[in-house]
Amino acid sequence: MKDRNIIFAFYIVFFLVLLYFLTQMSDAVLGIRAIDVADLRLISFLPPLKNIVGFLLATGLTLYFWKGRKGFYLDQLQKALDELKKVVAPTKEETKVTTISVFVFVGIMIVVFVVFDLIWSNLARLIY
Repeated sequence: MKDRNIIFAFYIVFFLVLLYFLTQMSDAVLGIRAIDVADLRLISFLPPLKNIVGFLLATGLTLYFWKGRKGFYLDQLQKALDELKKVVAPTKEETKVTTISVFVFVGIMIVVFVVFDLIWSNLARLIY
């Protein structure tokens, strides 16, 4: 039941984000500029139309992803949530050991690159 609430929340957020972007897109597509005064009556109907088009597109895409392909997307989201449950955060000791290992490796690589740089610069001076 808890997973269903997470999935439902995911689709609500998806719907709201999609609604925002599709309303903006429909605003750009249907955004007709007034050429003369006679067009003002037609243009006054467009702002609600833009919002309705964005809402309908967002609703359609959300329903497609919620129920489309015989629940394929819903199953994939459930599998992703199941995999996320298996993730284990490292302990404090593991984090400390890994951090020290990274610093030691970076120090060794700095020494190696400095030595190679000295060798190549001296060879370049001999050649040129």
